[in-house]
Amino acid sequence: MATESVTNGTNAANDGMSAAERLMKEHEDHHAYVEEAEDVDAPHPAPSAAPSLPVTNDPSRVASPSGEPAMSSKAAGKQPAREEQQNTTSANKPRFDTTSEDAFPALGAPKTQAAAAPNMWSKKPAAVAKAASGGAPNGTNGKGGSTASSRAGTPASGIMTPSSTAPSQGGGMAMPGRYKEAITVPFNMLTPRNLLKKPVAEVLREVSKRSKATITQREGPAGMILEGVGPVDAVRASLKEAANLLCSDQKVQVPVPASIRGRIVGKQGATIQAISKRTGARINISRQEAAELLEDDDATVDVTIEGDPFAVQMAKSDIEKIVAEHTSTVNSKLKHIPAEYYPFLMAQENARMKAMQQQQGQNLKMQFPPSHLNQQAPPEAPANRQPVTFAPQAHLPIQLSGDRQAVADMRAEIDRQVQELQRQLTLEQLAMERNRHQFIVGDMGTSLQDFLAETGCSVILPPDNDDSEMITIIGPPDRIEEATNKIYDLAAAMQSANADIGKQFANAPRGAQAHVRDLTRYLQQREYLAELERTHNSRIAPNDTGNWQIYSPDQKTAMKARTDLMNLVSGHPPTRFQPVDVDPYYHAHLREHASQHIRDTHGVRIVVPNDRDDSPVLLVYEDRVPSPEYQMPRKQPSAQEVQAFQQALQEAQQYILNLMNGHQEIVSQDVDAPAKFHDKIRRHVDKHHQALPQGQIPVQVNYGGQRQAAQQQQAPSMQLRGPQDFVDALNASLMSFIEQEKQDELERGFTMTFDFPQKYASHLIGQRGANINRLREEFDVDIQVDDGKCTLKGPEAKANACKKHLLEIVKKLDDEATHQLTIPQQYHKDLIGSGGAQLRRLQERYDVRVDFPRKQNDDGASEAGDAKGGRRGGDQGPNVVIVKGPTRGADGCRDELLSLLQYVKDNSHSDTVSVSQSQLPSLIGSGGKEMESMRLETGAQIDVPNARDAAGSNGRVEIKLRGPKQSVEAAKKLIQAKAKVFEDTVTRNLDVERRHHRIIIGQQGSTLRSIVAQAGGPEDPRSYNRMVRFPKTEAEGNNIRIEGQRAVVEQICAAIQQLVQEQESQATDFADVPQEKHRLLIGKGGETRRQFEQRFGVSINIPRQGESGPVRIAGQPEDVEKCKAHILEITKEQEGETIPVPRRFHHTISNNGQLFRNLRNNHQVTVDHAGQRPPAKPSTPTPNRSAGAAMPLITDDPSTDVENHHWELHDLNSSAEEGEIPWVLSGPSPEALAAARSKLERALQEAQKQDSIGFMILPDPRAHRHIIGQGGSVINKIRKESGANIQVPKDQTQGEAIQITGTKNGVNSAREAILEVLRNAN
Repeated sequence: MATESVTNGTNAANDGMSAAERLMKEHEDHHAYVEEAEDVDAPHPAPSAAPSLPVTNDPSRVASPSGEPAMSSKAAGKQPAREEQQNTTSANKPRFDTTSEDAFPALGAPKTQAAAAPNMWSKKPAAVAKAASGGAPNGTNGKGGSTASSRAGTPASGIMTPSSTAPSQGGGMAMPGRYKEAITVPFNMLTPRNLLKKPVAEVLREVSKRSKATITQREGPAGMILEGVGPVDAVRASLKEAANLLCSDQKVQVPVPASIRGRIVGKQGATIQAISKRTGARINISRQEAAELLEDDDATVDVTIEGDPFAVQMAKSDIEKIVAEHTSTVNSKLKHIPAEYYPFLMAQENARMKAMQQQQGQNLKMQFPPSHLNQQAPPEAPANRQPVTFAPQAHLPIQLSGDRQAVADMRAEIDRQVQELQRQLTLEQLAMERNRHQFIVGDMGTSLQDFLAETGCSVILPPDNDDSEMITIIGPPDRIEEATNKIYDLAAAMQSANADIGKQFANAPRGAQAHVRDLTRYLQQREYLAELERTHNSRIAPNDTGNWQIYSPDQKTAMKARTDLMNLVSGHPPTRFQPVDVDPYYHAHLREHASQHIRDTHGVRIVVPNDRDDSPVLLVYEDRVPSPEYQMPRKQPSAQEVQAFQQALQEAQQYILNLMNGHQEIVSQDVDAPAKFHDKIRRHVDKHHQALPQGQIPVQVNYGGQRQAAQQQQAPSMQLRGPQDFVDALNASLMSFIEQEKQDELERGFTMTFDFPQKYASHLIGQRGANINRLREEFDVDIQVDDGKCTLKGPEAKANACKKHLLEIVKKLDDEATHQLTIPQQYHKDLIGSGGAQLRRLQERYDVRVDFPRKQNDDGASEAGDAKGGRRGGDQGPNVVIVKGPTRGADGCRDELLSLLQYVKDNSHSDTVSVSQSQLPSLIGSGGKEMESMRLETGAQIDVPNARDAAGSNGRVEIKLRGPKQSVEAAKKLIQAKAKVFEDTVTRNLDVERRHHRIIIGQQGSTLRSIVAQAGGPEDPRSYNRMVRFPKTEAEGNNIRIEGQRAVVEQICAAIQQLVQEQESQATDFADVPQEKHRLLIGKGGETRRQFEQRFGVSINIPRQGESGPVRIAGQPEDVEKCKAHILEITKEQEGETIPVPRRFHHTISNNGQLFRNLRNNHQVTVDHAGQRPPAKPSTPTPNRSAGAAMPLITDDPSTDVENHHWELHDLNSSAEEGEIPWVLSGPSPEALAAARSKLERALQEAQKQDSIGFMILPDPRAHRHIIGQGGSVINKIRKESGANIQVPKDQTQGEAIQITGTKNGVNSAREAILEVLRNAN
């Protein structure tokens, strides 16, 4: 819309006509103006504050010297003579150029106006808005300037925009009473002619009669042009009246930020009513829920404006002015742009967008969502690579933030670029092996930006949950082929290897494929395949057949990945796995509760299938070590490990079966529940489940969708699944709840309104609507609060309950008290407590809110602000603490705070200790243990500066101490003592060859411990190991690091150096000792060797068992000589004697080697057999009756029982070998040999006596006590008289035999004596 004005009288001296003649000519020859074609290149005048109807941009309406028509002769004849004389004179003088900007500078805005940015709050992009209006942007054909303010663009509805009526073009000069102005009314705003009460010409004549202006009309290319001539005010008033009569009422919607709604409405509607009264427009602003507005930072509400075009535009301008005043910075989300365009908009080559962003500086930020979130299927590829249309995804918007105008400009620029992309981009799809996708774009391929920079195209890969192999290429048609070739190059660069997993388990009990499926499920759940992929930068593609593919950048990497994979597979044979059929009802419980218990108790991992998988639950044995420390096995398990697997798997399986057996049969039950109640039913079910006893598995509830009216099926919309008794209980509860909801639905129209103080509205709504939403769910009513009124809508009983609750809240808030306490800021941190714990305790105990003042970079104050989400008011002083809540609670909290303050003051004696910054780690200790120990010991609070606190120029820092005076002094004294020790601490490094390290450490650290203790160092292993540190690996060199007090370190270094010097000056000698005598040098557990080393101060190295060689002795020459002489002395050839022993008595005499050990330990006599092999150990006879024969019967006659016993007699040596075996005795002296020979002969005699063994089985084992007698008196007497050894079984089980060993006569004598004892006992 354009405004044009023309004045007359300006060029009177130039055309030779009087004013009357020019006026007549204008009325008679009005058609002479060129108005048939609109000049689209004409600049638009600048807007002014005065609103008006749109005016035409017809250049013919602008006065110019060459543009006026010739005057008629009649009018020329009436021209006064003075004017003629003036004209004659002016012809010879230079004319004033009234169009010159230098001579007559314009008082208004420049002739051309920059294009206005689109409305920041428009829901449609600029391109859509322009298309809807049917015109090009910023003018008829896009070249003209906009007449609208830079603050907002022309609305899409085509409504007229107020424009200036001041002349800004042409060279004419305005004369009083002769003002001309024209406006253009778009055709779509005109009332149809058949609906007008009078013709247009008649309407205009009546308007002209009622005013001092003349109004005429003609049709232009964009609409009807109304032209008025006369006084300025009369022209504008007449044009407005004519437009109102000819135009229909307009209705526009202006989206504004939801946060500005209150500003537009004003207090009790004052602002919006004032706008409506001044403009005459009807204004309505939509009402939305407070919680809904708080959910979206970019939320808007619609302001609807109705009325005549002038009123609508004036009201719109006023509203946009309010928005501009309160939204200097904004956040905007562009939800209308397809995500497929994002890579092109983000491309580095997009210089225009980056330049625009740089121009805005730090006041503009733009954020694109990650590309992997785009899960939308691409459209079908068009024929002949024509441009394709993509659908936007509102949940993946581009986010802009910054200055309002900067955001609007950037939004317009993005919309412009999107239009270009819509005309340029097409797509094409190609099929590619799915496992090669990740090598095209992603972590293992090229980046999307690099691909776009190289090919000019973007790539979209199918999401992980889609098995499709189609890759989508988006780009200009002439670059698609280049992108396709690039994809093939990237995919072909990968090398592949094959791993036949099923081949290793061909003999699996459930089949190879079943085990491969189990193994795949387990490795994927544990993410071990992903770990292998990251380790080798490869891709592993498993499948159920067991023929897995491995893709890697090169063949070597593929081979390494395959080797690692096969090792991992070999460590997981079928014996580690156990499938268990479990009803899906238990899956959630197993996954969330039982799995960790089974893992900790049995070392078994549970793999639970998802809801869409009908696979069984899989048990996999891992280990009983904690799960984070578990290392995946990579080798075949041993037979013993397999046995442990099976036992653990059986125990875990039994645990699961017991869990299922403890419930009734799993059933499913359908519930007919209207879909409109589902949300409420969900909340009811949640409450029901929360009230269940701990450990009870809740019933599964599946919700169906709404029934379609076209379907007449009566399928239920809910299903319950679980144990029969649980389902019945929940079903009864649901039936009652649904019935109540149906009854409440009939009363849903009940409305109740009552007073609710507006000052408490924020408390009722809560943060982001949390409180009001909770109350709506709790009471099942709709709650609205506005202007001091609260409206409840819902069932009457629930509304009354809600009202009662809300009034109680009001009463509680009315009772609220506020205390302002003046507390010096240095005490705030102590009152708040660590992490705000003390503050939270006070707030929860007294149900109040305590606000400590915030202070930048003050951790304590920050904790205060975060403890309960409180915010400090702008007028809260740095020493003011505000307590707000119920009077009783606020008073109590105030008193306790003041008491705590007094306590802190009494215990806030402070002091500082200066220490070296490098000492802080040792003061703190591992995990803060040392510092905590000092705090407990002294009772003082010790604050150590953190790493960010810079040390002074001398490298020292201050440690702050707080607490009672006595505690602070104790802590200071303790830290000063530690500081003195630390400052006296030195570090020495000794370069000692690694071969000496073992000598310095000694056996189990004995040498090192002795060195440190003798130097005055600590005796506990942890301390002296920290003081003296040896290199752990060869890469760390030979340096031994000694750190501690100077005197101690010097002594330790001297001792080590002396020991090394002694080691380097040592002599080495060898002693030839027969291998069979090495044991004489070693002793039990190496005790003899250690004694020799300590006695002579040498090191003795004895060859291991099975190795040959001399004994190596190292030490000082004189010590080595003494030790060698001693070794040769004790290992010299000893005197020997041979005694033949019958082979049948060999094992009886040796007594399982006990005799050999006795001779060696007591007499230093050894026994060998001159190279002969000892005889095989004969089998011990056993009673035949106990091996399965019938037992003697128990009768009522005691004497009969005695005679009814079972007796067997066996020869002990009947199965032994015949002949003799030599026993060669070797000892250090004849006396030792004689003692050993004597023991051997006695043992042989005893063995010869014990040639028989008898077994007696009594019918009643209770008679054994008679044989033993009191204190063993009876059995000992029988042993002495018969000379036989008698063993009575301890077990009273029937069939156990009494064993008698000795000579044949002695065994029979003992038997008779036992029977006699039993007869006497009966």
